Amino acid sequence: MRTVNSTPLSTRLLRRSGVVAGLVGLTLGATACGGDDDAGSGASGSMTVLITQEAKGIDPVMTTVSSLTGGNQAAAVFDMLFWINPKTGKAEPQIAESATAAEGNSVWTIKLKPNVKFSDGTALDAEAVKFNWERHADPANRSVQFTAVKGMKFEAVDGLTVRVTLPAPNAHFDLVVAHNLAFIGSPTAIRSDPKLFAQKPVGAGPFKLKSWMRDSQLTLERNNSYWSQGKPALKELIFKPVMDQKQRLAALSSGQAQLMTTAHFPSTEQARKDGMTVTLDPKSGGFMTMFDTSKPPFNDPRARRAFALIMNPDDRNQTIQGSPGQTLKGLFQPASPFANPEAVYATNNRVEAQKLLDELAAEGKSLNFTYTTNSSASARLTAEYWLTQIGNMKNITMKTEFLEGAAYIQKVMINNDFQASEFVITFDEPEPVLYNFTHSKGSENRTKWNNPVVDKALDDARNSDDPAVRKTAYQTVQAEIVKDVPFFAYEKSFAAAVQGKSAKIDGLSLFEDGLILFDRIALK
Repeated sequence: MRTVNSTPLSTRLLRRSGVVAGLVGLTLGATACGGDDDAGSGASGSMTVLITQEAKGIDPVMTTVSSLTGGNQAAAVFDMLFWINPKTGKAEPQIAESATAAEGNSVWTIKLKPNVKFSDGTALDAEAVKFNWERHADPANRSVQFTAVKGMKFEAVDGLTVRVTLPAPNAHFDLVVAHNLAFIGSPTAIRSDPKLFAQKPVGAGPFKLKSWMRDSQLTLERNNSYWSQGKPALKELIFKPVMDQKQRLAALSSGQAQLMTTAHFPSTEQARKDGMTVTLDPKSGGFMTMFDTSKPPFNDPRARRAFALIMNPDDRNQTIQGSPGQTLKGLFQPASPFANPEAVYATNNRVEAQKLLDELAAEGKSLNFTYTTNSSASARLTAEYWLTQIGNMKNITMKTEFLEGAAYIQKVMINNDFQASEFVITFDEPEPVLYNFTHSKGSENRTKWNNPVVDKALDDARNSDDPAVRKTAYQTVQAEIVKDVPFFAYEKSFAAAVQGKSAKIDGLSLFEDGLILFDRIALK
């Protein structure tokens, strides 16, 4: 039996997933329900957080623990059942109280904290959790977590207890809850207006919706009925989408904003030069070109290897990021206990690349493809760099497709409609991120990669608490990735947060894909 209980929470900065994209044009004003006034709360101050793009909506069925898809906004409004502590790699209880495994890790029992209410006054109980998770499982909702919950059965045992029966054993299901199923919305509000809930979200988080001017400003106010007494410390929280990196830094420097998270390395270097406080931690994962391995031209591994062999990541990172030290050699950072130092991407061998391209052409498979990415300046620079590298090679043609924020998310991240595309993953603990991304049945397997050796290794790692078993399994996965190249990772992933020049922030703690624990953040 394995149990995860409430423990003291650690603070540490984690990265923001840095695919920067454009914004969607729609203006909407909304007012949150429930709660009382600020009298006697002791809360004070308004904090402005810069985000790189507008969220399509704030709803568990469309929002992931990623800054790219509105994860920070969701964390503020919904809170989390669990969150993954980057220092330990363990699932820390938040709204939940514990998670216990039984029956060979096939059945898990989730206990909730008592007296937690949504900001509309209704209870966040076992039925609410069951309702939200079954909503993911309904194909009509097109949830981003549909695959993650596939085959699961949910039972509200009593008011505070949810029993989950899994389709296969998982010794780390609490991490799946933290990564895929952490956000819980008010069933009352969802049933009242399911189509508009994403624009008028109601949760049990530290903040509730006050107003939302699309593409301009999301304003949240303190939820005075928040379950953790005395929190949050802030009276108001504002999210502003700003895509341009120079404008973001200017806003922080001038005091127009107090905080941003970023995965744009030059911005962290410039922020330091400008006298701002920057925290940067290296992570496993990285920026990558991923391929659709299920159909031509990248269903042939020679095509994927040829692309990687053409490229010189050191030169790309020096040219675009100003630092060849940002080059990623393998998917795990060297400090990870699971790293395989022999699993290194083969790159910068144009002679070998041309041989592969010629082989493909001789078989009638000349490498012609479209590279799809978002329309941010940094993404454009990368795509243009790839074009210059391909320019003097034979039997290969690359077209570019640049999409604004919502269009990119819909086409690439939701519909998985691309041949090659830019993406980024970040993790400290590989479960469940690596399983989701590389297992043939993974909920985020956008490459559609199907490798039986990898599937078995990931299953072995998922079903064991033995560090040696997990290390062997993950080293096998890394070896297969660099051999088969379902994606080509070229730049290190990191966690970075930049505080405004005059801002003094207490309690800053990030988790997962750059999300902030808003219940404990304060301005000095």
